[in-house]
Amino acid sequence: MAAQAGTNLTKKRKRISKNTPDMILLGMILLIVGFGIIMVYSASFYYATLKGSQPASFAIKQLTIGIVGIVVMLGVGFKFNYRILSNMFLATALYSISLGLSISVMFIGSTINGATRWIDLGFTQFQPSEIAKIGVIIMLSAYIIKHRKEMNQFKYILRAWGLVLLPTGIVAIENLSSAIVIFFIGIMIIFVASSRVWYYMVLGIIGLCLAGGIYYLAMSTETGQELNIPIVKDILKPYRLDRIRVWKDPWLDPVDKGYQPIQSLYAVGSGGLFGVGLGKGIQKQGFLPEPHNDIIFAVICEELGLVGAVILLIGYSILVIRGLIIAVQASDYFGSLVATGISTMVGIQVLINVAVNTNTIPTTGMQLPLVSYGGTALAVLLGTLGILLNISATSNIQKVNK
Repeated sequence: MAAQAGTNLTKKRKRISKNTPDMILLGMILLIVGFGIIMVYSASFYYATLKGSQPASFAIKQLTIGIVGIVVMLGVGFKFNYRILSNMFLATALYSISLGLSISVMFIGSTINGATRWIDLGFTQFQPSEIAKIGVIIMLSAYIIKHRKEMNQFKYILRAWGLVLLPTGIVAIENLSSAIVIFFIGIMIIFVASSRVWYYMVLGIIGLCLAGGIYYLAMSTETGQELNIPIVKDILKPYRLDRIRVWKDPWLDPVDKGYQPIQSLYAVGSGGLFGVGLGKGIQKQGFLPEPHNDIIFAVICEELGLVGAVILLIGYSILVIRGLIIAVQASDYFGSLVATGISTMVGIQVLINVAVNTNTIPTTGMQLPLVSYGGTALAVLLGTLGILLNISATSNIQKVNK
């Protein structure tokens, strides 16, 4: 009788585990979102006051959109069937819509701080590049599933890269950082789908050559000078070349292009080991431009120090690693590819944001996922993570729900 009861309990646990998303992943997402709301308040209350708003106005909006995003994430995670997205018609429709929105931003987009990345809906604004990221993940995964047996052939790999490079090129015209994210999503998904490692060695060499060429162009042109190279001049605009020069030496232009890197480094350096204390940062008080947005990691470093920054990065690492484990343990190949793409998307965005805040790479606009003040970007990201949770519900990963 006891043995039978034990067997029944084991079956019950397996049944629960099969239909329940990964609780470790869910918990980590909720923790980072909650931390982000606190840091948005800390980073923005002085800025909001200067703008004539209530000190907590940005944090309240972040909280509101965070709640909406979490509801969407839970709905997708518990009730959605991600396998529907493997349908080529649906995948192509999402991909086409994302391309259309990315193109339209060049004509009807709103310009903020010199960058045209948003479409104004009246009641809110959103970045089409956020839709493009998930569009590429779904479309590329569905394509690979359809041509799984042919993915070792060069022409099929080339077509897969076409699905990646088309949105990468379109998005890069106005939003280079998001284009880089899309490109790396493509690298990871195609790498998982193909065993032709030498393709990636060639790609790496080409990438290094391109990076060297871009650096040479930046160093060999004058400030504000436009390149006379078709297509290239549309992507490597003068302000982007200026950022590369300033990255090498921010003091070349300390009051304009080098201002943000300098102030960010002051914030990071002044935090020390344990920081000056939550809410007590100085750099956010008129020195860091819009400290609640892309530059919020510098505020975290100043107020919570190296220890706080490392704890946050450990949280991101758990999230990304858990996502990759879900990819390995997914019950089907499509889920594995999608989980790989979503995990890569989050990880690359964290790396770019932290690298920019520490002046490891040239300045570019990239939010810190789930933490930066994001509006609709936060809701879209949470919805995307809902797909990852949904994949985990049918994976073989051991969940904390026993």
